[in-house]
Amino acid sequence: MNGAVTGIDHLLVDSDNLERDRGQWERLGFLMTPRGRHPQWGTGNYCTMFERDYMELIGVVDPDEFAANASRRGARRQGPGLSAIAFATADAFAARDAFVEAGIAADGPKDLSRLLEGEDGTSEPRFDILHLPADSTPAIPMFLCRHRTPELVRLPGWTDQPNGVTRIVSVAVPVTDPLATVSAHERLLGALSVTITDDMVTLRTGTASILLATQKSLNQLYPDLLPEPDEGACPALVTLAVGDLDGTAGVLAANAILMLREPNALAVAAEDACGIAMVFDGSA
Repeated sequence: MNGAVTGIDHLLVDSDNLERDRGQWERLGFLMTPRGRHPQWGTGNYCTMFERDYMELIGVVDPDEFAANASRRGARRQGPGLSAIAFATADAFAARDAFVEAGIAADGPKDLSRLLEGEDGTSEPRFDILHLPADSTPAIPMFLCRHRTPELVRLPGWTDQPNGVTRIVSVAVPVTDPLATVSAHERLLGALSVTITDDMVTLRTGTASILLATQKSLNQLYPDLLPEPDEGACPALVTLAVGDLDGTAGVLAANAILMLREPNALAVAAEDACGIAMVFDGSA
């Protein structure tokens, strides 16, 4: 099953005020793409692109369209923080067949596009999306994404992040009972991709890891960074690789961002990063 998933493609982060949160991520030193819009979904997004993966701020831009197309859109978490993890795949159709053979009722692939509102006009990146059933992804919604038009989502200069981020290292997700998710994730990713350490579960995806732990454990690991979750919200913690930690610190300081400094890392609390805490790792 490992062949179906080649890594994390992107993280989806819910926003209840897309323009405000875009500005806050820019203060964190991220270069944001032009605004994208999902036709007939009522949602829009801004993305910050890295070398092989990216993060996506997504929010409702047309409440009437969003409400009217709930069945077309499918289930979606709402509230600040992480709302879903998108896995990369080289072949969404082969991945579907592999999942179905393993007893996982994957839905798709489905043709998805978004309208990207650039200065030179509107382009339309397209994707193959393979939805995974909730019982196969009990910790956080997950799906597979294959880019059909990769040249439209990484234009020259879009991965040149002012804060120096080059990739996603890991994402830590609060889960009520991490051990209860093990069998589902072993079936999804393969037993060799799932590691249990005490009461924590680590999922290795090839390019980045997913850590599943209780809120209490995450608060002990990362004190003062994560709030107690509100209903529907998921205050995850994302670790990002940077090449020059002093340069990253300079960008954050210049924009008056509060940070915790350690020898090889900087940390920003979820309340200052639109619902997800961020660790900028200079040693990754």
